[in-house]
Amino acid sequence: MSHNLYTMILPPFETDTDTGEFVIDRHGELIPYEPDDQGLDKLQRTWFFKVLVDVCQTPVAKKIVNQNRNTMDTRQVWHELCEHYQNSISSKMRSQELLQWAHTAQLSNSNHRGLHQSWITNYIETIRQYQALQTDENKLSDQTCVDFLNNSMRGTTHLEGVLDTYYTARKAAGIPDPFNITFEEYVERLIQAAQPYDAAIGQGRGPSSRSANFHSILGDESDEEEDSDNEEDP
Repeated sequence: MSHNLYTMILPPFETDTDTGEFVIDRHGELIPYEPDDQGLDKLQRTWFFKVLVDVCQTPVAKKIVNQNRNTMDTRQVWHELCEHYQNSISSKMRSQELLQWAHTAQLSNSNHRGLHQSWITNYIETIRQYQALQTDENKLSDQTCVDFLNNSMRGTTHLEGVLDTYYTARKAAGIPDPFNITFEEYVERLIQAAQPYDAAIGQGRGPSSRSANFHSILGDESDEEEDSDNEEDP
């Protein structure tokens, strides 16, 4: 039973020895792994599958095991487990990169030479990508997103005071604290404040299309920002 147990976690399909990729036959199908001893292989797979049932306790791991319960294909289970957790590590690293950029980036000291509205929409897209990689409990709060974006405006004269101006206007109007502004509302105000500057330097498209793009970025993860002016993308 213990002979060549490592074959239980070999790739489920034939692989190219040079590239490590799965081999595809002339019909475009993957070629399943063929064990030397079919009878022994079945016994070992049955035993090792029961081991995986016992040790795989996370929700994702349990789901992968259960999806292969009928075939007891331990090679397929192992392949899917490795793929999932390797992707999870990549996602975590990407999350860290996005969060670091969102926390530290500032328009004033970036190399951005295009529309200020495009920098703002790029910032929104960075936040969207970060949020999409998080579980609900780990997503940034609206207030944190506002704070990060406000910090990124420091040093940009016509944009750094937008939040303070809004707060002052509320106080002057007699609106009591707490002072709350949504991330979406703050971005709208920043875009409005950026429009005269962008128009003055005579670059790019009209401001109305930028405002519309903002809504699509926040509301639909499949939409992508078409503008490529920003050289400081995370």
